[in-house]
Amino acid sequence: MNYKQKLMLPMCAAFLLYGCNSEDNSNGADKNAEDAKTVSQDSSTEVDPQVKAEVKDVEGKTLGTVNFSADENSVVIETALEGLEPGYHGFHVHENAACDADAKEGPFTTAGGHFNPTEETHSSHAGDMPPLYVKEDGTAKYTATLDSITVDQLKKEELAVIVHANPDNFANIPDHYGANGEKGPDEDTLKTGDAGDRQACGIVVSEEEK
Repeated sequence: MNYKQKLMLPMCAAFLLYGCNSEDNSNGADKNAEDAKTVSQDSSTEVDPQVKAEVKDVEGKTLGTVNFSADENSVVIETALEGLEPGYHGFHVHENAACDADAKEGPFTTAGGHFNPTEETHSSHAGDMPPLYVKEDGTAKYTATLDSITVDQLKKEELAVIVHANPDNFANIPDHYGANGEKGPDEDTLKTGDAGDRQACGIVVSEEEK
C-alpha cells in the first residue's frame, strides 16, 4: 500500500460513517413525525352536538337563539336576540319545556320555575344565567361560560329558556335594605330575584333530535 492509499483510508471510513448516521437520523426523524401524527390523532376529542333554544315573544315572533355547547367541564352559552325592551333582564333556564304564551297564570308560566335540581335558593340555581343586557336598538348578544349546568342535562331534561321583564338581583338584598317591613330578601326574591313577568321563551332542543 503506497502513501496515498494509506492517506485515503481514514477519509473513506469517515465518509462511510457519516453516510450511515445521516440515513439513521433521517429514519429517526420520519419515525418521530409519524409518532407525533399518531399522538395528534389519538388525542382528538369528539365535540358534543350543540343544544339550542329558539326564543319567541308572546306573539309568537322569533327573536333569535340561545346556543349551548360543551367546553371541557363547562357549558358555553351564546346568545343573539332582538326585539326586546332596552335594559337588563332576568335570563334563566326553566324546568319545563313548555312555552305557552296564553297560559292561565300568565305568559310562559307553563315553563315552571328555574331549573334547580339541587333545591338551592336563587343565584345558586343550575339554571341561573348572567343577566341579559338589551341595547337601545333592542338587540342583545353575549357569550358566557358556566359550570353549574351541563350539556348532558340540557339534552336529557325537558327545559326552556326564559327572558324576564325586569332586571335580576340574584336575591342580593342586604339586611339593612329591608323587604316588606322585614330585613333581608322576601320569599319571591329568594325564588326569582324579582325578575318579574316572562317576556320571551324558547324550548331547549338537542341538535341530535332534529
